[in-house]
Amino acid sequence: MSQIGCRLSAGANPSRVWHELYQSAMLGLEDDKVLQRISEARHAILDRAEDLLTGSPSDERAALNDALQALRVLERVAVKEKPAA
Repeated sequence: MSQIGCRLSAGANPSRVWHELYQSAMLGLEDDKVLQRISEARHAILDRAEDLLTGSPSDERAALNDALQALRVLERVAVKEKPAA
């Protein structure tokens, strides 16, 4: 089961789930699973953003946008640095 499934099944706060996955992706740069963590974080962020779309603008919405932009940059770097198979 992915980190998302584990955390959601444990009843974690949705605001915390995306943030924890985002931090994991940003801080685990020397790991073979960085692209997987980026994908999991992106999905959690997009799920949370969808939840917030019906609400009023918030600080969390801005934080989600910033996090998505940072993950895009990180993914580009990780793909460039990944050795060709």
